[in-house]
Amino acid sequence: MKKFLNIIKISLFVIFWLILTSYLDQFWNIFHWKNIFLKGRGVFDHEIWFSFKNILFGFDAGYYLEELFKFASYEIPKESFKFIPIYLFTRSIFLKNK
Repeated sequence: MKKFLNIIKISLFVIFWLILTSYLDQFWNIFHWKNIFLKGRGVFDHEIWFSFKNILFGFDAGYYLEELFKFASYEIPKESFKFIPIYLFTRSIFLKNK
C-alpha cells in the first residue's frame, strides 16, 4: 500500500510540475531571446567568421558554434528546470521510505 501511495504522490507531482512548466515556458522563451541570445549572438556577426570559413575550405564553423550556443543557453537550462525537480522529488520519496 505504501508503494502505491508513493506512486500516486509522484504521479500527481509530475503532472502538476509539467503543467506549471508548460505555462512558464513562454516566459522562458521571451527571457532567453531578449536577455541571453540577442546579447550573445553579436559575437557571431563579426567578419572573423567569414575568414575562418575561407581558411576551413568553406566549412562554416560560426554557424555551428552559434547553434551550439543556442542549444547550450536555451534547451539545456529549460529541460533541466523541468526534470531535475522531478528527479529530486522522486529520489526523496523513495529514500524517505527505506
